[in-house]
Amino acid sequence: MHVKLPYGEGYKDLELADDHILDLITPKPFPATEPAETLIHNALQHPLGSAPLKEIAKKGQTVIIVVDDYTRPCPTKLMLPPILNELSTIGINHSDITILIATGTHTPPDQTRINKILGEEIATTYSVISNTDPDAQHIEIGKSKNGNTFRINKAYLDADVKIIIGDIEYHYFAGYGGTRKSILPGVSHEDTIQENHKLMFDENSNTGILKGNILSEEMFEGLHAAGCDFCINAGLNSKHQIVGCWSGDPDLVMERGTQLVDTLYKQQVCVESDLTIITANGSPHDINLYQATKALYNATNITKENGTIILLAQCPDGIGNAIYEEWLNSYKTAAETEAALKKHFIMGAHKAYYHRNATEKHHVILISGLEASLVKDSLNMIPAADLDEALSLAYHQQGKDAKALIVPQGTTTHLVCSGTK
Repeated sequence: MHVKLPYGEGYKDLELADDHILDLITPKPFPATEPAETLIHNALQHPLGSAPLKEIAKKGQTVIIVVDDYTRPCPTKLMLPPILNELSTIGINHSDITILIATGTHTPPDQTRINKILGEEIATTYSVISNTDPDAQHIEIGKSKNGNTFRINKAYLDADVKIIIGDIEYHYFAGYGGTRKSILPGVSHEDTIQENHKLMFDENSNTGILKGNILSEEMFEGLHAAGCDFCINAGLNSKHQIVGCWSGDPDLVMERGTQLVDTLYKQQVCVESDLTIITANGSPHDINLYQATKALYNATNITKENGTIILLAQCPDGIGNAIYEEWLNSYKTAAETEAALKKHFIMGAHKAYYHRNATEKHHVILISGLEASLVKDSLNMIPAADLDEALSLAYHQQGKDAKALIVPQGTTTHLVCSGTK
């Protein structure tokens, strides 16, 4: 069998005999039957539980539009222009519109990345800011039922009309991305984000779970406390094409979006595997190891203990987070990392916990652009230059007759194991 595995902006070609394959786990086919522009237009004209945007915003008001950052696949360049056109029709000047990039705790994008997110014309016409700009201010607006203080970007709070744009996909402890994630963590202060993310150790803070997921529930609380006048989110197929789009009330948008995501990406796996070959979906999900860890986490759910995981993630931006790297060097076991996080949760360090948990229970072979010495000495992974070398190492570990589960979309596929080997 020949399988094209996403890697950066391109692919790695896997050739594997059929008798060496346990299963190929791919998203359900869901071709784009209508142009993206049509889906976006229809969503704007038929909002869920809300008046249309043209009846919400008024001439003379200030507007802020929150968009995803460079680590997300949201097709902002397609979704933003119709919003701006609608606002222009209302009579709102571009000088009254601010675009806020929801970086959370991520590094603010440079101009090149801003142009890539928004398109150069929009990026140079409108005021564009990021949540983590050096001069960003955050205002306390209340507390969650868990006692977390909500501190939200002042520019967002000050605007007369608040709009969020995003996409809905799986998230490994928030259940799903989308809607409320634009606010918490998107435009929240790092202290608020850290307090929220420490809830990841709760058993219901897991992929595909919203009900009873106290971390996600707090994110919804943050959204409602900050306010949102209009939301538009998209659902993407495995080719990053828009196949669903909804606007209006963010809670209703999330409900519709998660239904589509489950239809496309929730996959049952009959048995745990000796060998799993998984990718981090290619760019932008494998922009760095910090992002690619999500695919590694998914692989641990379907790979038997002491089994082998081959992870493909190009990581052109390296490890991608200084705290993640620092904690990997400071804490050598998952138990040590968990104990330290429970004493003082720090954003970035949580990825070190998932990382150590995976490498302690499995052999992890990494195909990436990272230096082999770094992969081996600091990451406790096994570097491989290509798939041939990785497979040779895997068969040495698991035996020459080992059968592989292959997951080309490892970041966004929800892998549910219904049995054990």
